[in-house]
Amino acid sequence: MKTFQKGRKGEGEKGSKNEGSDPLARPSLPFSPSPILPFLLFALALLVRSLGLTWGLPNAERWYSYHPDESTRQIVGAVVSLLQGDWNPHFFNYPSLSIYATWLVYQFLMVFVPTTYVATPYPWAEVQNIILAGRIFSVLCGALTAPLVFLIAQRLKAGNWAILAGVLAALAPGHVQHSHFATVDVPATFFVTLCVYLTLRAQNRKGLLWAAFVAGLAAGTKYNAGLVLMAPLVALWLLPDRNLGSRILGSFAFILATLLAFLVSTPYALLAPREFWGDPSKQSGFAYELLVHPRQGSGEIFQNTGNGWIYHGTFNLPFILTWPIIIAAGVGVYFAAKKRQFWPMLAFLALFFFSLGFSQVRFMRYLLPLVPILVLLAAYGAAQMPKPRIWGVVLGLFSLWGTKDVLWPFIQTDPRDQAAPFLRGQRVAMLGNPWFYTPPFQPQGFNSPVAGVEVTRGKIGKTPFVISEFEWREPLRLGRTDLEAMNLVSNPSITARQFKNRVPWALPGRAFVPHDYLYTNPETRIY
Repeated sequence: MKTFQKGRKGEGEKGSKNEGSDPLARPSLPFSPSPILPFLLFALALLVRSLGLTWGLPNAERWYSYHPDESTRQIVGAVVSLLQGDWNPHFFNYPSLSIYATWLVYQFLMVFVPTTYVATPYPWAEVQNIILAGRIFSVLCGALTAPLVFLIAQRLKAGNWAILAGVLAALAPGHVQHSHFATVDVPATFFVTLCVYLTLRAQNRKGLLWAAFVAGLAAGTKYNAGLVLMAPLVALWLLPDRNLGSRILGSFAFILATLLAFLVSTPYALLAPREFWGDPSKQSGFAYELLVHPRQGSGEIFQNTGNGWIYHGTFNLPFILTWPIIIAAGVGVYFAAKKRQFWPMLAFLALFFFSLGFSQVRFMRYLLPLVPILVLLAAYGAAQMPKPRIWGVVLGLFSLWGTKDVLWPFIQTDPRDQAAPFLRGQRVAMLGNPWFYTPPFQPQGFNSPVAGVEVTRGKIGKTPFVISEFEWREPLRLGRTDLEAMNLVSNPSITARQFKNRVPWALPGRAFVPHDYLYTNPETRIY
């Protein structure tokens, strides 16, 4: 990037006399990049994200997904509004770009992919197709992120460590897992990555203005992803132009471009401002999601988890990337901080991570927009270490190992489905109402009037008592003794039928996983 890089002539070129002295050009793998590599990286990323894509979809036994954020109130309900001709999603806890994209993919599926309509009074078949469309959008965004990371590394005159960066992006375990879900985190990460790429590719302010526009699309996918605007802003201030007024006007232009893109992707922020703002008391809208929810937290899930930055850095990130990659990324930060071409992405990395630490809501998926930058830094850090090729192989193997761990539950029978046959035809006791974390007792969940297993709440007696890891894990961690069920769960002498998929040869330290990991593999017990 000529505008703010101070690259030397011949930097990163094969055979250049600077190749040995410039750490950016040090090879980390024993072969040279090829024009076909972006397509191979896309194919690899697409493969691992497509395995088990139909996991937990609605069916005749349950009308809802096993992932709670794919519920009808969120993605499905908004897409149904679009199908009925109402372009207002009427849901603004998330911006609207992913909702419109899901609608578009759904239309494609209905026209070009043969589907079998199931004659049933239950609406699960349409719900299944809508959620599947949202998952396909996530898969495509996740798969496209890997070659983008490779291209960013090439813009940085990376040499062969660009290949390692692309492979780490394709196999990042937490990113692979969430690419299976019809949620906003992986699409937002794609637009963040595209913004960074356009920032590095820009030759002038016009190019940076397009990067700022893409930052608005990132915000239109997930609100706080718009912080990636920091990357083109920093690049603007690194331009050789020393005119302060010109830089200030350019910054305002970038902000306006970001706002315009956000309004294009979430038009009802302007057309229905009160509905967009929402009602925090009803946990709805922009105001709740950005101003209230981070302060209130999510029940018991993150209570007593200490400092937010430490929690994200030492608990969530190792499950997203594995520890060796995090260590290599730390080395990469040290060396990258010395080079101006890295500063725009480092500025976004610092700002985004800093903002997350204040929130009392600390889901692992909130860190996904940082994954492309972290794997770039990990690959760059590996290139600075002794025996960089060995480090590259180690990082690649750990990524593959972690990806195997997250994919295993997707291709097994879910524990909730394993438990269901043992409960049919009899009355069941539970702590609360049936929902996504319980075996499919009733099609609609929440004790609906539709025929299903009769459920008694909170009564532990002669009937089978069913409890999910979602229900016992946090009370047990917090030492709650007011729930009779905790005595059952914490007493090893009380026998129970247990259902959970054990991942063979799993990475060490996986006994207690982030809440996000429970979605695909929650232990279910029957007492």
